[in-house]
Amino acid sequence: MSVSIVDNLSNITQGRAEIVVSADGIEELLSAATANMVLQKAAEAGLNRPGVSSASGPYPVDGEGKTDDELMMGKRGPVAGYRRDFVILASL
Repeated sequence: MSVSIVDNLSNITQGRAEIVVSADGIEELLSAATANMVLQKAAEAGLNRPGVSSASGPYPVDGEGKTDDELMMGKRGPVAGYRRDFVILASL
């Protein structure tokens, strides 16, 4: 699976976007291509010259798309994939 945007968890408002991406592997989420994809999505949504304000580290999700401390510590499984949250801001 390639990186995809989780539209139902993403929120884009005037001047700000919170975009969640999902992938099978951590490396995919940390790539420059993923950051560029997120910036392109924000630009298409109308953010002027968007830039990454912050991004979480990748975190595991189960088959239902849920995460918790036990899944993160490997006490519960299986891990179905990984997600990463980006906060994008428009330039002034």
